[in-house]
Amino acid sequence: MKKVLLFASACMSMNTAVKAIETPDSTTKTDNLQEVVVVASHSASQRLNEIQIGVEKIDIKTLGQIPVLFGEKDIIKSLQMLPGVKSDGEGSCGFQVRGGTSAQNLVLVDNTPMFNTGHLVGLFSAFNDEALQTASLYKGQIPAKFGGATSAVLDITTKPGDMYDWHGGVSIGLLASKFCVEGPIASDKASFLLTARRSYMDMFLAASPKYKDNTLNFYDVNFRTDYNLSSTSKLYLSFYHGRDNMAIDDLMEMHWGNTTLSSGWKLTANEYLRFNTTLAYSFYGSNMGYFVADKNYVFDAHIRQGIAREAIDWRPNSRHSVSLGAEAAYQDVLSAEWDCMALHEKNLRTRWDINAWVNDDWKICKALEVSAGIRYDHFGIYDNLEPRASMKINIGEQNSIKAGYTRTTQNIHAIRSSNTSMPMDRYTVSTSFVKPEKAAQVSIGYFGMTKDETYDFSIEGYYKWVRGIYDFKDGKIYSSDIEIENIILGGKGRAYGMEFCAHKNNGILTGWLSYTLSWSENKIDGINNGNWYTANNDRRHDIKAVAMRKFGKKWNASAAFVFTSGQALTAPSAKYKVDGNTFFYYAERNGYRAPACHHLDISATRTKRTKKCEQQWTFGIYNIYNRENPYVITFTEDKDNSTGTSATQTALFGAIPFVAFSVKY
Repeated sequence: MKKVLLFASACMSMNTAVKAIETPDSTTKTDNLQEVVVVASHSASQRLNEIQIGVEKIDIKTLGQIPVLFGEKDIIKSLQMLPGVKSDGEGSCGFQVRGGTSAQNLVLVDNTPMFNTGHLVGLFSAFNDEALQTASLYKGQIPAKFGGATSAVLDITTKPGDMYDWHGGVSIGLLASKFCVEGPIASDKASFLLTARRSYMDMFLAASPKYKDNTLNFYDVNFRTDYNLSSTSKLYLSFYHGRDNMAIDDLMEMHWGNTTLSSGWKLTANEYLRFNTTLAYSFYGSNMGYFVADKNYVFDAHIRQGIAREAIDWRPNSRHSVSLGAEAAYQDVLSAEWDCMALHEKNLRTRWDINAWVNDDWKICKALEVSAGIRYDHFGIYDNLEPRASMKINIGEQNSIKAGYTRTTQNIHAIRSSNTSMPMDRYTVSTSFVKPEKAAQVSIGYFGMTKDETYDFSIEGYYKWVRGIYDFKDGKIYSSDIEIENIILGGKGRAYGMEFCAHKNNGILTGWLSYTLSWSENKIDGINNGNWYTANNDRRHDIKAVAMRKFGKKWNASAAFVFTSGQALTAPSAKYKVDGNTFFYYAERNGYRAPACHHLDISATRTKRTKKCEQQWTFGIYNIYNRENPYVITFTEDKDNSTGTSATQTALFGAIPFVAFSVKY
């Protein structure tokens, strides 16, 4: 597979970025999407003045300057360059925040949840950058309007079409291509935006006699239309559909993907009061089939949700900004449905999840601001109160200290089988046996900047407790039993660490340097003798450096370096033989650590603008010094030493050059 990926990826493009401003109204005339740059917030002053601790605001604006795998612009890959955020593995679009797993994140697109947001085993994310406008990542204090996640919330809004002018664009790479078109349906009244992507790795597989009968592709489509009822009343409809297809000869096939549909009504009653009504539908489904010895094995699973939400923003005066609302979601979770020869089994559960919240951002005085709220969650037999609070103390105009506390609850559980975005997770809802997952986090930090905002600095520390985490029993996998309660065990976890970050914001050379020191541990009765053990996503040291430089009006270049401690893994501590067969004994869960992962990536972009269009070429190399980072480590009997065990490390990527061309009108 490594050879196929290296050959196929030698010419694609991806780049990314991040900033922070408020989402413009759909009636506001917006510029055509340009590049994407990852910056923790729109400016040093905004990072300093944000009341909430641990929030990264994102504005998708200027063409991606950060070199990433395959050169494909990707908001998730951009987030992975921020402190406290790590990828599931090399090249993966899954992201882990402050000791949590990617399954403990809530990803919202226009107030609609999405699950397993990866394409091609995680090499691409489900988000086409041409369709996105803004996003916010909450990794510390989570506002009361969000619930259902114990690690982090990524809140994304899609881009409304231009109500005045027509725009279009095409981007071509060797692994995937995409197009975008937007424009007015009725000038200053209604607009639409349509984007689509399709990969064609099948073409490379078809050229190889060994892989010609295999399938590996994905596609996704985004559509949004906005309509202005009046200057104070607006409607929108947002649709997404994405699907992955994978097959190996006549032996196995997999299909998985997401569909979301959301409609909203935004009403501005007056300058103090706004209403936001949302009706949404979300579906994630997977289907797997195995065909062995004339026998068929089919495995299906899905998560289906229907959501009604009302959010109110009330600003009674200049010191208070109040948000309150309620949400009802009907959840239909098919943990598994199997057809194995004559055996048919099904595990389906449905629940209502009812929530209400209130939150107040209060400017007490010039030196002190507070954001405090509470969220109520009712799910089946469980009722939970989730208090949230964040405080900012201003020390002059260039320094501030922030502190926060968040309590969250998660009722849809994903039991992970691997760190790749494959459809092999088992999902379930909270029941009398599977308790809700509850987390509490405290954090404190210092934020400062220079007077001209050229440099800003931050240091944050956090400690997080989690109750109701679940893992597979020793020797069990996702297909061991249709009743998920029979193959999992529950316990608790903890995560703590510190994050350091320094930005250079002005001049021809910009970028940032970050370092994260962190621990993540679990304790589950029945695993590791009931003792605390290192979680498999624990990576102690994480260093990231990004530099971007302009060369005249047409060229800019960038470089990104990532160093991450090796992932914790379980290795055999002994072996024994029975009837000539070798069996391994595992004394400790995640008692060993893989080698460290690091790579240096570079890219250069040439932009040519004319009166009619903008043309852009992007060139780069991912992992320029060809580091073979561990992707999978397997253990076998050492043939040269009867008492020994051999460990084999498999790398997915070496050095990967990429090139892409795009044109926008």
